[in-house]
Amino acid sequence: MLRGIARYANERGPWTFLREPPHYRPVGWKKKVAGRLQSGNVDGLIMREPERIEDILKMGIPGICAPVTRPTVDGMINVVIDNEAVGRIGAEHLLERGFRHFAYCGFEGIYWSDRRGEGFEARIRQAGFKTHVYRQPRSRDVQGLWEMEQPYLAEWLRDLPKPVGLMTCNDDRSQHVSETCNALRLHVPNDAAIIGVDNDEFVCEMANPALSSICLNAEVIGYRAAAALDAVMAGRQPEDTTITGGPTYVVARKSTDIMLIDDVVIEKALRYIRQNTNEPIQVIDVADSLGISRRNLEQRFRRTVGRSVHEQILFERVDRIMRLLVETHISISQIAHILNFSSTKQLDRVFTRYTRMTPSAYRREYGIK
Repeated sequence: MLRGIARYANERGPWTFLREPPHYRPVGWKKKVAGRLQSGNVDGLIMREPERIEDILKMGIPGICAPVTRPTVDGMINVVIDNEAVGRIGAEHLLERGFRHFAYCGFEGIYWSDRRGEGFEARIRQAGFKTHVYRQPRSRDVQGLWEMEQPYLAEWLRDLPKPVGLMTCNDDRSQHVSETCNALRLHVPNDAAIIGVDNDEFVCEMANPALSSICLNAEVIGYRAAAALDAVMAGRQPEDTTITGGPTYVVARKSTDIMLIDDVVIEKALRYIRQNTNEPIQVIDVADSLGISRRNLEQRFRRTVGRSVHEQILFERVDRIMRLLVETHISISQIAHILNFSSTKQLDRVFTRYTRMTPSAYRREYGIK
C-alpha cells in the first residue's frame, strides 16, 4: 500500500510524509503522534484504525482508514476488502489440492480476520467438509505475546487430523503456524499445507518452506486511497468514497506444493494443465498425454475435481491473463502472443466470457497505473 501511495504522490505531488519510524528507546509515541496532529501541519491521514479514533475524528483532519474492529469508520473514507471472498479463494486453493481435513487460524476479535475465517468455513462446508478453527486464549497477555501463545497453538496443531489444509488470516499468522510446525516436526506441506493472505514477499520468502499467499493487489489500493485523500484535501468529492480491493489470486509457493488426489491419473492431468498454461491445449491433448480415452478422463476428472477438464483449462488460462494484466504493462496483443491465442480478439472473447469484463477494462480497474 505504501508503494501505491508513494507512486501517486510522486505523480501528483510533491507531498511530504510524516511517518513515524520505530523507536529504539522508550518514548510516549501516542502523545507524540497526537501532538503532531494537533500542530496544524498535517493536511491528511492514511491510517489503520487507531485506538483513539474518535479523538482524531474531532480534529477534523481529512482521512482514509483501514478498519480493524468494524466494517467501516463513520466520518472517513474507508478501505474495504471483500474478506469473505478472500476466505473462499483460500478454501478453493486447498480443495483443488485434494485435502479432506481443513483448519483456519486467525486473530480473534479482528474484523477482517473473522470475516476471512467465515468465508473459508462456508466454502469448506459447501464442499461437504468441516473446518477446525483455532481459538485464541482469552488472556490479553497471551494474545499479545507470541512466545506465550505458541504452546496453545502447538497443542491445537498437534491434535489436528493430518494431512490438513490450513488457511491463516495473513502472512504474519502463517509465519506463526510455520514456526510452530517446525518446532513440532510437522512437515509442511505433507502434514500441514499453509496459505496466508497479503503476499508479503519478505515474510513469505524468508519462511522455510516459502509460504503460499493470496495477493490483494495492495499497491492499487494504496494508489486509490491516495487519490481519494488528495481530492478531499483539495475540497473535491472523491471518485471513490469507499476504497475496495483489487483482484485476489493465489501466489503458490512450496507450503502448498502438494496434490492429495487419490486418482493418480487426475493428479497428472492437473499438473499437465498447469504446466501448459501458455499453450492452447484441448481436452484431447490432456487425454493423449495420459494415454486414456477422453470419455474416461472427463468422467474421472469431474468426479474428483468437481468441474470439467475444459473448465479447468479455461480457469488456468484466464488466471494467467489476469496476472499479466494486473502485474505488468505488457500490451494485450503481446499477452495474446505469449499465451498463443490465435488473435487478440480471441483472447478478448475468452476473457470477457469468463470475467464479464474486457481485458482493457480489467486493466483500467485493477492494473498498476
